[in-house]
Amino acid sequence: MRSVTVITVLAAFYLLASVRYFPGQPLETLLATLGHMLQSLPLLAAVTYLVVLVVRKVAGQVPSLFGIARIFLLIALGYEFLFALHHYTTVAGGP
Repeated sequence: MRSVTVITVLAAFYLLASVRYFPGQPLETLLATLGHMLQSLPLLAAVTYLVVLVVRKVAGQVPSLFGIARIFLLIALGYEFLFALHHYTTVAGGP
């Protein structure tokens, strides 16, 4: 039960972090969010695969599906954080 709760919370944070909001334009928000998620999914899946390979090599066993999902969501949240930092500093003209 604890694993499902952790995965649900991580997934909610990931969805919240990946939303591309356009005020007053819900369809544009949905399309931009889906487009961003579809573009980042291959990179996140590849990095997750590599991390799972390293974990398997070090620990000697493959993580459970909940473990793999947790790894994927943690990598995705880190990616979204770095992408937001990039967007803030270069695109939006941060400090």
